[in-house]
Amino acid sequence: MTKRASLPVLPCAPTDLVAVAVGGRQVILAWTEYGDGGLGFRIERADCNSPCSPLVEIGRVGPHVTAFNDGSVKPGMTYSYQVRARNASGDSSPSNVVEVTTPQDEMELPAD
Repeated sequence: MTKRASLPVLPCAPTDLVAVAVGGRQVILAWTEYGDGGLGFRIERADCNSPCSPLVEIGRVGPHVTAFNDGSVKPGMTYSYQVRARNASGDSSPSNVVEVTTPQDEMELPAD
C-alpha cells in the first residue's frame, strides 16, 4: 500500500467585507472570518482616482482578527479594498471588493 501525498488546503476566503471612512485620513475595515483563520489575513488596497491602480498589500493581521485600521489614506480619494486569509499552504481567494471615498478635510476656522 502506498501513501498518497496530501494536497495543500488553502484557507477559505473572508466574507462580508465593509469599509467606513472616518474623516479624511482613516478607513476602518471589518470582515467575517470563514473557517479557522490559519495564520491571519492580508489586506490589499488600490487607489482608484482615474483609473484604479493594482491591488497591493498594505498590512497584515493575525488569526481571528477581523478588523483593520488604514491610517495611510488621504482626503478626497477613492480606494478599493479586499482581504485574503492566509495559512502555511498559501492565500485564499479574495473577499468581496469594497470601495470607499474619504471626505475632504474641513477647513479649520481661525480661533476668535
